[in-house]
Amino acid sequence: MKDIDCRGLDCPEPVLRTKKALADNPGNDLSVRVDNETARENILRFVKSQGRLADWQKEGAEFIINVHGSLDGQGPKEEEESMSNQKPPKEKPVLFISTDELGQGSSELGQMLMRNFIYTLTQRDQIPGVLVFMNSGVKLTIENSPVIDELKELEEKEVQVLVCGTCLDYYQLKEKHKVGLVSNMYDISDLLLEADRVITI
Repeated sequence: MKDIDCRGLDCPEPVLRTKKALADNPGNDLSVRVDNETARENILRFVKSQGRLADWQKEGAEFIINVHGSLDGQGPKEEEESMSNQKPPKEKPVLFISTDELGQGSSELGQMLMRNFIYTLTQRDQIPGVLVFMNSGVKLTIENSPVIDELKELEEKEVQVLVCGTCLDYYQLKEKHKVGLVSNMYDISDLLLEADRVITI
């Protein structure tokens, strides 16, 4: 079994190293060591998207992910849960939201404008295919956010909501996250590159 040490690495490096190890050792078992839950979840999701089985165990503050044989003995499955395989509808844009405020100037006004913008999205016939929240934008997806109900309503309308896991960790908000799929730079970059239109808010 090949051992991969991904402790201390920033997103998306743990996923990239796991991807390379799987490509270099097709069909062989793999052990990946990480030191945070976000990296663990990102790797587990990626491994599943490749049609491989995995389990994990905790050792102190670290996690060991053991990758085994394929889910069905036939290799990768395109439909598995990897955001890189969930392409936004071609006619719908991706909205990249990197802050919890809209515009520059007054912070209070900016937060009010962002609330109004998200609410307005729920009232339109034309809606985005994906909302990507990064940096302080992730604060809009946590408990007590003024737009939680609106984001859940958009999810019900089949809008994908992706939230940067590294950003949640940085702001120490992981436990307060309430809406959207916690994602990673690997999947987010894939989605942005595949999108026909990306609008930065």
